[in-house]
Amino acid sequence: MSWELHRVSLKLLSPMHIGWRKIGNLQQTRYYVPGRTLWGALTARIARDCRKFDYMKTGIDVDKFLRFSYFYPSDNEERITLFPWDKRDEYDWKFMGSTVNTALDLGAKIADEGSLHEIEYIAPRTRDGKQVYLIGYIFEHKDCGLNWKAALTKLQIGGERTYGWGRVEIDGSKGCAQVVQFDLDGYDIDLEQESPVIELSESYSAISHVLADNQIDSFASSGNIEPLIGLETTKEEEFGAEISASQICWTPGTKFSNDHTFVIGEKGIWKSKS
Repeated sequence: MSWELHRVSLKLLSPMHIGWRKIGNLQQTRYYVPGRTLWGALTARIARDCRKFDYMKTGIDVDKFLRFSYFYPSDNEERITLFPWDKRDEYDWKFMGSTVNTALDLGAKIADEGSLHEIEYIAPRTRDGKQVYLIGYIFEHKDCGLNWKAALTKLQIGGERTYGWGRVEIDGSKGCAQVVQFDLDGYDIDLEQESPVIELSESYSAISHVLADNQIDSFASSGNIEPLIGLETTKEEEFGAEISASQICWTPGTKFSNDHTFVIGEKGIWKSKS
């Protein structure tokens, strides 16, 4: 077997903001944790733990030896119970929140003009008081030597981290368990290939971004397309200074008119298997 599959359950300890877009004064969060975001958090943590702070090499190694699903909030410690495209109103009510902030003009002792803004977040507890977990999967190559499981215990994910946002913890064996398939109907995993492969049944939605190309576009029966980019750190003193190349993708929640097989690529992005 070329790859091992691990189900990961991260206990969310504080609000988490995954930057998406800005509408007026509202900074919206994504409803999930993309593979790129988890890749960045793990790369930063592993690079710091090994004391070399070589973010570029560590990022290349994480790309080579690890693959990710996207992570979704859940009030169940072991499985995803609701996707945002299934029951949007219920999902928003259950997991989403926002806070309004402004900067202060200390000299005048008033709010700084034009600084009022609202930030959305995924809440650490549901509105009915249940603990929120981030549930997803990590694929580990058989030759992987990265100490990624230890890094999981010290992650901080997303934006606003200087305010304590994005803190998570993991509960040992229960928080990271080896499995052979996703605990979801409609998704069949093959771990024997050069990269992990997922077979998506027709009536089910993609749960990651899917690269748009001529081979798959004509089969999309619902969904949206967006350019996917990110900020990357290659040097310790230049945090987030590099802008990644843009990738045009179908968004999570997209459905296709037939069964399709995808390769799970770097940073969790799916690509149609030819």
